[in-house]
Amino acid sequence: MVTIHFLREQLDIDCPAGVILRDVALDAGIELYGLKGKLGNCGGCGQCSTCFVAVAGQDEDTCLTPRTAPEQRFLKKRPPNWRLACQAVIRNSLVVVTRPQMGWPGGDEALAAAVNAMPMNAVPSAKDSEPDDHKGPGQDDDGAEAGIESGEQD
Repeated sequence: MVTIHFLREQLDIDCPAGVILRDVALDAGIELYGLKGKLGNCGGCGQCSTCFVAVAGQDEDTCLTPRTAPEQRFLKKRPPNWRLACQAVIRNSLVVVTRPQMGWPGGDEALAAAVNAMPMNAVPSAKDSEPDDHKGPGQDDDGAEAGIESGEQD
């Protein structure tokens, strides 16, 4: 699971990687659209350019899939961190500002501060998902029971 922090709404949403940012926002009841977007919204097809969001993450190149052709066309005069929520597939945790064309308190500084406050996302590597026959449940890398030496108990 990855976490999407919606800065304007001060809301964290956990979701699986591989879902579309627009779907996550709408499912959570987050308002993506201004008046124009409410009246002329294309339903997530990348044709109306009304679901603008500003995004940032600890590793921005891997938070979302690259810009699509509709995004290249609609966002060519917009800041590089703006995306169309309907075209952005989530790969990793990130911070999102909805309706950035309206501005937001603290601007880019608030966005950067929110990214810095995010816990490092623990994305399992292929090695982490492979079973390790040398250690059992509750054992650390040297085979010792986890927590016993430090006095931790359940």
